[in-house]
Amino acid sequence: MNTSSAIERLPFIPLFMMPTMSDITNNESATYLDTQSYDTLSYAHLITERHAMVRPHTHHPYQLGASLYMPATRQDIWQVIKRDKLPTINSIIICLEDAVSHEDVELALERLRTLLGTWAEHVNSINDPSRAAAIHAQHPTRPLVFIRPRSPMMLQQLADYAHIDLIDGFVMPKVDMYSLSNWRMACQNLSVDHLLMPTLETAALFNPHHNQELAIAFKEAFSQPVFALRIGGNDLFAALRLRRPKNSIVYDTPIGTLAYQLLGCFVPHGFYLTAPVFEYLDQPTLFMQELNHDVSLGLVGKTVIHPSQIALVQQAYCVPLSTLDEAQAILHSEAKAVFKYNNTMLEPATHRAWATEIVNRAEAFGTIDDGHSQYSSRM
Repeated sequence: MNTSSAIERLPFIPLFMMPTMSDITNNESATYLDTQSYDTLSYAHLITERHAMVRPHTHHPYQLGASLYMPATRQDIWQVIKRDKLPTINSIIICLEDAVSHEDVELALERLRTLLGTWAEHVNSINDPSRAAAIHAQHPTRPLVFIRPRSPMMLQQLADYAHIDLIDGFVMPKVDMYSLSNWRMACQNLSVDHLLMPTLETAALFNPHHNQELAIAFKEAFSQPVFALRIGGNDLFAALRLRRPKNSIVYDTPIGTLAYQLLGCFVPHGFYLTAPVFEYLDQPTLFMQELNHDVSLGLVGKTVIHPSQIALVQQAYCVPLSTLDEAQAILHSEAKAVFKYNNTMLEPATHRAWATEIVNRAEAFGTIDDGHSQYSSRM
């Protein structure tokens, strides 16, 4: 069936602009059998419950892209925020934890206070990151900026810092059921607009029953949105007395097996997950293999340890035009219940959630012409 005459390329409708569940009549039970046309927005009721829980926000987790941890002791973080350095980085995480030695903690905190003061002086010229973060087009005014504190006590301390609201959010290390209550208390003085990224990296995460409890607890624990859950690969390897092998992608290791389990546990509850770091700079081919696996699993970003990895992450997340065509065909208001497209069977009732994420990914990273698109790009 040739649908090119009936289906036009849709405008982007990012997930964070979708109506909440309360705005939509729930007719899920009749969706599969209903052959009438679909309104472009009416599929939101099919998306997992977390999408309804999180209030509409300026940013989508795909904007994390390549995330660079920077020790808070560094004196060039302001240059990165205003894009004088690393102009293409998607997000940075100012680290006060593992990347800072104990004797340098006070220095790191002092430099963070100085950074916030400098940022406040230039706030009118360094605006919020834009939604349209296409790598091939103009970059956002600045990357997303997060802070990783050492402990819940330090997070409580940071909440009182002048200008802390300039920060987009916080990465919370080593969160599990045993530490969750302390992190919950620490977040009570934060702005409700701050984005939270708990990191899954303790030995407790190898217990599936613990993870089910944690997924449910995350939905009630915080007033702030849980933007994404970070898979802390190196700490998880350490829990097994292992280090990542140099000639294998993470999915060929026990941590890869755990990553599949974490996806199966947390994603059905609506959470997004990010991919663990790849620390071998002399293995770019292996890095790309792992990135392709990250993308295929729906992981929304990847930690990078060197500027040379940024472009590779962005390349991997770029959406082939033929894939975007399929996604937009699925979301089209006149899409049939089941139809053939690009020699593929498409079924909007079961493919809408995937299609929505493809559109959001394309808005964040742009598209690449793979030679199989039925339409010319309008991006």
